[in-house]
Amino acid sequence: MRRRSLLGAALLAAPAMQAPAVRAQDLPWPSRPVKFVNPFPPGGPGDTYARLVAEHCSRALGQPFVVENRAGATGAVGTAMVMRSPPDGHTLLFTSNSGFSMAPLLAKTPAYDAQRDFTPVSMVVHYPYYLVANPRYRTVADLVAAAKARPGQLNFSSIGIGSGGHLVAEMFRLRAGIEVVHVPYVGAAASLMGVASGQVDYYFDSVGNAQPLVAEGKLAGLAITGTERVAAVPSVPTMQESGFADFDVDLWLGLLAPLGVPPEILARLNAECEAFLAQPAIQARLRATAFFAAGGPPERLGRRIAQETLHWRGIVQQAGLTPS
Repeated sequence: MRRRSLLGAALLAAPAMQAPAVRAQDLPWPSRPVKFVNPFPPGGPGDTYARLVAEHCSRALGQPFVVENRAGATGAVGTAMVMRSPPDGHTLLFTSNSGFSMAPLLAKTPAYDAQRDFTPVSMVVHYPYYLVANPRYRTVADLVAAAKARPGQLNFSSIGIGSGGHLVAEMFRLRAGIEVVHVPYVGAAASLMGVASGQVDYYFDSVGNAQPLVAEGKLAGLAITGTERVAAVPSVPTMQESGFADFDVDLWLGLLAPLGVPPEILARLNAECEAFLAQPAIQARLRATAFFAAGGPPERLGRRIAQETLHWRGIVQQAGLTPS
C-alpha cells in the first residue's frame, strides 16, 4: 500500500468539488443548540477535534454546538443513538473509523450499517498510528524478538474489541508472525496508562495523544504507520523503515448525520468543516501533532468507508477473529 492507500482513490482521485454556498440566514437551521455526539470517553483525539469543530460552528452559526460523550460498546452506543435521532440537523455524529466502520466488523449483531444508515458530511482530519511500547523495548525489532521468544506472553492494549488500535495490532501480529494477547481498555487514556504502568507491552495510538508520555520517558515511540516520517516526531522511523513494507494505515475523524437530513444543512456543515480547516491556527496545531487535514465533499468520506470496510474485513478473517 502506498502512502495514503487507505485514504485511497477517495482522497486522491476525486474531482475538486465545492459544496454549494449556503448562507446561515437562508436556513431555518440551527433553531436550537446542536449536539455533536462523540461515542467515546473524553480524552482522545476524537473528543479534542469534536470540541474544536463545535467551537468553530458555534461562532459561525450563532447557536451553541455542544459535544456529548456517549461511550460504550466500542462506539456503538453513541452511534446508534444518533442513527435513531430526528433528521433535523440538531444531532450529529463526530466519530472515527475506529468506532464507526471498523468495530462493527467484530459485532455479532451490529447496531447499525456504516454504509447505509448514515449520511457522510466531512472527513475532517486523518492521522497515522503511533506504535508506542514499554521503554524496555527500543525498536520494533526488539518488540518482535521478545514476542517470538515468549509466544503468547506479550500483550497489547486498545480502546475496545474491534477498535482501530485492536485491528491494526492484529495486522501487525499477522505481518510479524507473533502470538500476543489483546487487553481492551475503556478509552485512549486508560490504554496508554496500561502501557506506561507496565501492565501491557504496546499500543497503537496517535502522536498527539502519546508523545507527551514518550517525552517523559514513560513510553518508547517505536514507529509511525505509513511510508513517510512525520515532522512532529522526526526521529521516529516508519513501519516500512522498521521492516514492514506496505504497512500504510491511518485513522480519520469526521462528521456524519442521520439519514434524511436536508441537503442544505449538510452543505452548510461541510462548508464549515472546510472553513475550520482553513484557519492558520488549526493548520499549525495539525502539524504539531502529526494530524493532516482531509476535508473535501461528503462523497469522499463515503468512498473511504466502503474501501476500508473491505480492507479490515479481510484482516478480521485472516486473523481468525470471531464476532462477539
